[in-house]
Amino acid sequence: MSSTGQPSATTQSVFSCSVARAGSRVTADVIGEIDGASAGQFRNLLLTIAKEHPAVIVVNMANGSLLDNKSLAVLIEVWRFTQEHGIELTVTSPGASVRRVFDVAPSGRLLTLR
Repeated sequence: MSSTGQPSATTQSVFSCSVARAGSRVTADVIGEIDGASAGQFRNLLLTIAKEHPAVIVVNMANGSLLDNKSLAVLIEVWRFTQEHGIELTVTSPGASVRRVFDVAPSGRLLTLR
């Protein structure tokens, strides 16, 4: 907030992700907004997980409030890696605003949504 009580012009996106492993399944629970500011962090996290070669990677979007086109491109990049290495990638519980990004972008239809 600025000193006038108005939101400041430079707001920072809020993004975090917790990772849980159960056997050969890894779940990444997304919290907050994945946008241009956090897409790089999201990419690094998912590719690090994918390079461990689990059988399944689940990206849980139940608490994800935003996914922009750059972040969708990250998911497609990770999806391509997982396809090349026989890893199943699934995006679960996307809210309405996140699902809309998948529905609008043709590349979003490559991903498995549950």
